[in-house]
This record gives sequence, structure tokens and C-alpha cells, in this order.
Amino acid sequence: MLYDLVALGETMIALAPPPGETIHSAVRLLVDHAGAESNTCVGLSRLGLRVAWVSRLGADHAGDRIHAALTAEGVDTRWVSRDPARPTGLMLKEAGGNVRYYRTGSAASAVGPEVLEGVPVAEARAVLVTGITALIGPAPQAAGLAFLGSARGLRIVDPNLRLGLWGSDRRVELVLPFIDRCDLLLAGVAELEELFGEGDVHLLARRAAARGPKEVVVRGASSVAAQSPKGWHELEIQRDAAVDPIGAGDAFNAGYIAVRLNGGTIDAALRAGARCGAAVTAAPSDTSAFPRSLT
Repeated sequence: MLYDLVALGETMIALAPPPGETIHSAVRLLVDHAGAESNTCVGLSRLGLRVAWVSRLGADHAGDRIHAALTAEGVDTRWVSRDPARPTGLMLKEAGGNVRYYRTGSAASAVGPEVLEGVPVAEARAVLVTGITALIGPAPQAAGLAFLGSARGLRIVDPNLRLGLWGSDRRVELVLPFIDRCDLLLAGVAELEELFGEGDVHLLARRAAARGPKEVVVRGASSVAAQSPKGWHELEIQRDAAVDPIGAGDAFNAGYIAVRLNGGTIDAALRAGARCGAAVTAAPSDTSAFPRSLT
């Protein structure tokens, strides 16, 4: 089977209070799954692309739930292994986009290059990994580098710089090697500033492109833009009030990638990404409100 995209990364069980409540006050929590790469896989699957997700989950009920949910979304999970000794990671959500991770010692934090055995990475049209994989442990970082090194299709990276992880204090050092090996970089403005220094969005995109990516997409507060060999493309956006802003970047990525893999223009991809990113913020879930078409 030829995959449009294969992704590598950790997915956690996610707990969130109902809208308008907090972890402190809620008497019940919403249970969901959350992971940058698998979020993007769900979006791409809903848009009709063939995707596979590579990872490791604990041999626990949280892992069972994630595996079943992603399989039900049409994501191929045959290369997701289970760890009887380490748990599935956990994310607690709070209002306003604040999160706390419990992923130290998780099953995915011990994943190394061996997880790629038998995975048709070289045959995939595209691969996706984010900087989070570089930050959850030395073995996952090595796996991410091996993943990008084995790919022959479009290599996609989102820096996803995060606090509170094993490698967060060295996040620039650990994530830059991923960027050096990618063809398409999808990043937020603040991430590019941390990675490449101060400057306007055009300068930041050019600095990123100088590391190797042929296409650099920048997600900002009032616009999304892309630098490519064909020039600069920019789309103004308006951010409406969000029920839950977490996952909007992953949804944007899915919309953008779907259009580009289907031969669409950068301008069309920016519009699709913006639409998908806005859609998921309407529900307290990273993926439940993702659209099933771009029309």
C-alpha cells in the first residue's frame, strides 16, 4: 500500500474540563487523545489521504483507547507497538490553551530507530515528524533523525517547541537537525524567532530556508505565509473566539499538506490550512471538529 504520508510521534491521553470550568472545579473531565503528528494524520485521513502513524503506547487502557480511536479515523496503526512496562503519556488541558504534560518515562519516550523496522518510509509520498519527538528523549530524537534520513518523499517538520519536556532546555539544539533535513517547514512566528533570531517574518522565513527547507510556512496571529522558490505568499486571517485553541496548528498543517500533496497551489494550501485551523478551535478537542472536506 502506498501511503500519502507516514508520521512518527507520541500521542497522549488528554483530559480536559468542560468549557467554562477548570481542573480545580470540574466534577467530570472530557477524555480525548492528543499528539501533534497523529492530530495531523486524523485531519489528512478525513480529507481522503492514506496515512499511517508510527509510535509506541503503553499496554494500558489509555493506550487501548488511543489505538482504537485513531484506527476508527482511518489512520493505519499497524506500526504502533505496545510497552508493558511504560505507560501511555498524559496531557491535562486547562482553559486558555494551558497544558501540563505527564510523559516522562512514557512508552513513546523510549522509542528508538528500531520502531521504524518494516515501516515503508522510503515509499511514502511524504513523512511528518515534529520537534516534540526530539524533545521527549534521546532515543526518540535519534528515531526522528533516522526517519527523515530514510525518507525519499517530501520531508515535513513542525518545530513544535515545547516547555516541560526532557530536552526543552536544549530545544533549539535538538530541533535544528530536524529542520536541516526537511523539505517543508511549518512553524509559528515565535518558534522561528527562537530558532533564528529576531527579524520580520520575511527575514525569518529566508533564514529558515537557508538551512535547507524548500518551502517555509509561517503561522502568525493575523496572517499565514509561505516562502518558496516561487516567491512570497501571504494570507490575512481573522481569529475568532476559540473554545479550545490547542490543535489549531496541527489542523492547519493537515489542510496545507493535503492541498500540496494533491497538487494544489501554495495560496490554496494557505486558505485550506486557515480554514481547518479555525474549525478545530470550535470544540474542546484537538480533532473532533476537523472538517471532512475542503469545499
